[in-house]
Amino acid sequence: MNGINRNIASALSALTQNGLRSILTLSGIVVGVVSIVILVAILQGVKAEVGRQVEGLGVNMVVIEPSKLDENGQPNPMALLGKSSLSDKDIERLRQVPGVEMISPVLFVSGSAERHKSGGSRIVTDGAMVVATSREGVEMNPARLTMGRYFAADGSDGNVCILADKLREKLFGNENPLNQTVKVEGMDWKVIGVLGKSSTDGSLSNQLMGLGNLIYLPDNVARKRISNLQINRIVLKTDYQHPADTMITAMNSAMMAGHKEHEDFGILTLRKGLAMVIKLVGMAQNLLVLIATISLFVAGIGIMNIMLVTVTERTREIGVRKTVGARRSDIFMQFLTEAIVLSGLGGVIGVGLSILICLAIARFTILQPIITPGAIGMSLIVCIGVGIVFGVTPAVRAANLNPIDALRHE
Repeated sequence: MNGINRNIASALSALTQNGLRSILTLSGIVVGVVSIVILVAILQGVKAEVGRQVEGLGVNMVVIEPSKLDENGQPNPMALLGKSSLSDKDIERLRQVPGVEMISPVLFVSGSAERHKSGGSRIVTDGAMVVATSREGVEMNPARLTMGRYFAADGSDGNVCILADKLREKLFGNENPLNQTVKVEGMDWKVIGVLGKSSTDGSLSNQLMGLGNLIYLPDNVARKRISNLQINRIVLKTDYQHPADTMITAMNSAMMAGHKEHEDFGILTLRKGLAMVIKLVGMAQNLLVLIATISLFVAGIGIMNIMLVTVTERTREIGVRKTVGARRSDIFMQFLTEAIVLSGLGGVIGVGLSILICLAIARFTILQPIITPGAIGMSLIVCIGVGIVFGVTPAVRAANLNPIDALRHE
């Protein structure tokens, strides 16, 4: 331990004695670390934003239809008139598919939504689409809850409902709808939540379900209170970073296994859009690795060159140390420690500058970098690794110097 401390002290002393050279060498490491940390932070911020955009656009939504899709990949609208081929067992099988984050049944409820006012008048919205679904089904709606709460997971709420924004406006205008009732299928359903406006008019989920005019009923309650309900759709939210083709193939296999290899269902997804997002994220990651590798390689060569010059300048010192009893391993560790201290110090400075630069980027640009402890730790570890790899050659050269020749060096 004392030997390590002495080597570190010697390394710091050598760096201060050649201040300008040390600063120039450090600059290479600093640039390399800044490149890594900032690029990783920007990529993390972009990935987070991509995730938000993907969820908003519905690219990561998959819908299981109760009939086989036609040659153009479109669902058969007549399938709604017959008996659905979908079941709760399908949901359980699909839930096990890697990449599926949320899944919910969708049961279409016929009829309109009505509001009976205190004066005896009523408001009828024929454009309302009433569906029974689980809490996850409501949470998959791109619009967030702005009033009230979601369904209880255990179905203990009873006759309750959640309104989409457009339907709330039609039924209640500027009034507070919470705890008021809406009549569906001749029964009163208490409003416990309201969704906000959705900006995803062109999304898959909006096209399929008209999200703005939805009224959600809890499926576990609706099945008991309303007759002849069946699962008309299964909606899934997937991890957009999971390989799309692999995930769709696994979904198809899970469905086929439960339907005795009879394809009486269809899987509707924006698979191409999903694959494009994954490809773009992968390209960004590859670019990051390439730039960081080049930066650190250049910085490592700088360290090695400076250390080789240092060995040449300190040849006589090395000869003196060997004459008074220093072993080859002592000389090797001395110069290797200098290289590691040099790269490690550059790493610390680089991380500090990266944090400041990322704060400036977040404040003055549309980018929102996210610095993670993992990125900082990786940068420092890589710096130490660079110091070791590129410090070995100068250290070996110093350790192998002949003490007699070293003492004669001028």
